[in-house]
Amino acid sequence: MIVLGARGVFGSLLASELQRDYDVVPLTRGMAFDPRGAFAVACAAGPFQQLDRGLVRTTVDAGAHWLDIADDEMWFFDLIDDRALDARARERGVAVIPGLSTLPALSGALVRRLGAPPHVTLTLFIGNNNRKGVAAIASAAQSGNGPLRTPDRELLRRELGIDAQAFVKFEIPVAAPLLRFLGRAPRLAAAIAKPFRFGTRGGYVEARAGNRVERIRGGDQRLAILPLVFALARLDDVRGCHAPSVFDAEELLRFVEARA
Repeated sequence: MIVLGARGVFGSLLASELQRDYDVVPLTRGMAFDPRGAFAVACAAGPFQQLDRGLVRTTVDAGAHWLDIADDEMWFFDLIDDRALDARARERGVAVIPGLSTLPALSGALVRRLGAPPHVTLTLFIGNNNRKGVAAIASAAQSGNGPLRTPDRELLRRELGIDAQAFVKFEIPVAAPLLRFLGRAPRLAAAIAKPFRFGTRGGYVEARAGNRVERIRGGDQRLAILPLVFALARLDDVRGCHAPSVFDAEELLRFVEARA
């Protein structure tokens, strides 16, 4: 089992979680990537908009599954809409599944628990009492500038005919103004935010339709990587390129609720 981005906030959590059940090879940027002989590649090496898609093709050609925690809209749809990649994955007997994180995996599962209402608002609340990475700071800094561009809106439109908007916010609102001001310099914002830890560690993701709300909380930051852990154990009959909805929503939520 190869874990890409194993030195980052989520990659280190993912590698630690997977070591319970797999022999894990942690890789960081600059290290040689060779997926031959691996069961799967689990990728937490964001930001995904800067990642080389050739890594996915190399993984599939090697006969290994590719799973990632991407919530980047372009990366996500480039993979699940790639017919040539889908055909190659089926030929090699492997799966390609992006988005196995809070957005869009858990958010989509919560929408289904709500009963698939016609309009829904999705919000990822980032916990303050934890180590925050540059990508998280950059996302939350956009919270005052309208909906976040994640796969959720287009994916829920395709799958369920739902109109959805997604937002990322800090759990404690007082953290947002300064970080929004520094939003164009996320590395500086992350450095400033690092010593300020208050509120909870895990945060939560929420789906809201009118007065109806479903949410799932994390005791720590593993909420973002547990959908990928869940998926790895359920790949026996999955082949080709898929969204996280290839798995049962309630089974996913029960797994995460028990482990988060």
